[in-house]
Amino acid sequence: MPARFDTSLYIMLDVLASHHVDVDREAIIVRDGAGRLTFVKEKIAKSEDLVKDLREALGAYAAPMPIVGGSLALRLRQDTRLRRASLQHNGSEIDFLYADRRIVGADWMLAPQASPNGAKRLVFSSLKGGVGRSTALAILAADLSRKGKRVLAIDLDIEAPGIGFMMLPPGDGDDDLDLRPDFGAIDYLIENGLNGVDDYDLDKFIGVSPFAEGSIDVVPAIGRVTDENPSSMIAKLSRALVEDSTPAGPKGLAQQIREMVDRFSATKDYDVILIDARAGMAEVSAAALLWLGAEILFFGTDQPQTFRGYRYILSHLVETAGFSQNELAEDWREKITFVQSKAPPSAVARSQFRERLYSMCAELIYESETLNADGIVELGAFNPAPDATGPGVPHDAIYVDHHPAYEAFDPLSDRASLDTDVYRGPFGPFLERCRAILDLESDTMTDGE
Repeated sequence: MPARFDTSLYIMLDVLASHHVDVDREAIIVRDGAGRLTFVKEKIAKSEDLVKDLREALGAYAAPMPIVGGSLALRLRQDTRLRRASLQHNGSEIDFLYADRRIVGADWMLAPQASPNGAKRLVFSSLKGGVGRSTALAILAADLSRKGKRVLAIDLDIEAPGIGFMMLPPGDGDDDLDLRPDFGAIDYLIENGLNGVDDYDLDKFIGVSPFAEGSIDVVPAIGRVTDENPSSMIAKLSRALVEDSTPAGPKGLAQQIREMVDRFSATKDYDVILIDARAGMAEVSAAALLWLGAEILFFGTDQPQTFRGYRYILSHLVETAGFSQNELAEDWREKITFVQSKAPPSAVARSQFRERLYSMCAELIYESETLNADGIVELGAFNPAPDATGPGVPHDAIYVDHHPAYEAFDPLSDRASLDTDVYRGPFGPFLERCRAILDLESDTMTDGE
């Protein structure tokens, strides 16, 4: 069988070993945008036999130059995208530097960013649509606004917009009742890459929702202009999710989105920033999960495919970001909270979701106990107990009850769905945990307030 993506790296290691080439911490392995491999090391004897054997063994997975040495190797070592990699192969652990040159998905290689100053950010994420993620954001926004908090909601689900349509009435032909802004996030990403967006124009991207007594500002994915000219939507989408060309070099989507969120967050003295992320593992999802410095809510139902998706993302983060050994630094693991959506009414049934989460977290992101040189058990730096609870304990899932009133959430036609006495039943525990995550006071108001 010819080399495949999953086997190509191991085949390269076998060929290098057969030629007595040391793969150590000075070595670099580069996988290009097509998946082809290059071995890089400053001091290496670039023999014709080695190159020939690599090309024969790797086939299509051999880069045009499968071996690089000398000064070019030194230049490659300056690349900030290099990361340490470790593989178990043929009974040995092999440590080297690795560069993953992706045409699509490059933002998933970025390290999680630290929390910014100012209002806390909360990202609503899911692996699939239809799990109530956007509904939960709207409910939380309304509830916090009702408590006097200044809320900014940003829709980054630009391929399947939601919260703008939920929270900003179009007016149905009456301009005075049309609360949509002229533009949305998709327009910002396009225009800022070409002409720039001036500070005094930012209000053209922000609408004000009427669905609470306080203040909810909304940056929709799609603005009024696109909504009224729907044929432009696909054309805009194809241009919004690309790198910007700048005098300093290309600017990736994650950096563009971070700068956009920073600018909108600075327009007012907000208390909370709520961000609806794209479902799945698309490039725009990476920007929301990794580069906004936000707390993360992962929504999902208790199904096998949910946990498979969680494993894909968590395994990737472990591989690319690792675990912080600095007690003063933020740990991305502590910023994750899982949300069981459409949860059953039975606490026993809900506990099964939590138990599955603990098993997965213990395997992938918790650090196990070890024996030190004196034979004394030392706890892992991040290893919450099975019965641990609260923010910073990933497996302590919160839940949103399955409720028929929220199957087809549309507050534009059903204002009662945003009434406190209606949503506190299915969303009560969820809202309480979100306040704790956001460092806000616990809900002590009565239902009538």
